[in-house]
Amino acid sequence: MKLLTGGRVIEGKTLREGHALLFSDRVLSCIPEDAADGIDAERIHLNGEYVCPGLVDIHVHGARGIDIMDATDEAVDNLSLAMARNGTTAFAPASVTAPMPELEAAVEAVRRGMRRSLPGAALIGIHLEGPWIEPEMKGAHPPEWILAKPDAEWVAERADAIRILTYSPMLDPDHAFLRHLLELGIVPSLGHTTADFDAARSAIEAGARSITHLFNAQMGLHHRRPGMIGAAAVTEVMCELIADGHHIRSELFEPLCRLIGTDRLILITDAIRSAGLPDGEYDFAGGRVRVEDGLPVQPDGTIAGSSLALNRAVQNFRLATGRPLPEVIGMAARNPARLLGLTRKGSLDPGSDADIVCLDEDLNVAMTFVGGRRVV
Repeated sequence: MKLLTGGRVIEGKTLREGHALLFSDRVLSCIPEDAADGIDAERIHLNGEYVCPGLVDIHVHGARGIDIMDATDEAVDNLSLAMARNGTTAFAPASVTAPMPELEAAVEAVRRGMRRSLPGAALIGIHLEGPWIEPEMKGAHPPEWILAKPDAEWVAERADAIRILTYSPMLDPDHAFLRHLLELGIVPSLGHTTADFDAARSAIEAGARSITHLFNAQMGLHHRRPGMIGAAAVTEVMCELIADGHHIRSELFEPLCRLIGTDRLILITDAIRSAGLPDGEYDFAGGRVRVEDGLPVQPDGTIAGSSLALNRAVQNFRLATGRPLPEVIGMAARNPARLLGLTRKGSLDPGSDADIVCLDEDLNVAMTFVGGRRVV
């Protein structure tokens, strides 16, 4: 057993001062420090850091020179460790539209990673982003590999490794593909689409569970044509949000809290291999992108993912909104875990996996534990 003392424990939406966290591979209890005397455990003393549930990134392409499309065991291992350095303890790496053999290789690399111990964050399955999206809303995806007809059989053969699938509902007007995803236990997410308010709401009412990077690569909000954002506002769908201040102006973060609710917003990074590295040129989505001031762009100016770390996304959102830290941490931990049905992740409730991150006042990572094992 281990006992974290001297920190401030985030338990649900409550910040507990003067409490210690007792854990093994699972969280055992959060107890007053003056009640911890005599407990036979390895004591780890903090200097006032926040003791938080490990963060869960459900949409990240890569970091520190790695991309999941590299599709090697070494890439998976290194990405796992890169995630842990940012306070992420579970992640769903995202693919990009590519030739089917390359997508198959990425899925297989994720499948292998799910079956073995990793050096850092736990791998919870791939987020298949594309190829069933619309060219008009391709974002940084290469148009030559976009496919118009979702292949349910292809997905079914790889369902054990696919956790989320982003697709355009305009390619599935009768929702047959959506229903197939639900039967397979895959989370259907709407994105890279021209779907208007009615089409988006119809898909959500048919079972679509989330919206991929809200505002980006989808129809915008208009008072007579509310689009995807309007559909999000009038339903209970979960919504990904890239909180880097580039994809969405940070002044909109607080209004979004009131429109959507912090229990339905999920902070993601959408990071590419430039995350954690200096500005410069990097490979992404079959081409080259230029990173300036931390923002990756294609030669035509299209934003191509981000260089964001999830702990920085939490800090950006916290500073822009003034929301309490436990509430914002929940958007990067409890909410994504709930979307994916990860009942033992995203919280420090007793019985949860001991996925823990200790953050200083500026939310820099001091320590990361995955399943009770210190990895950073």
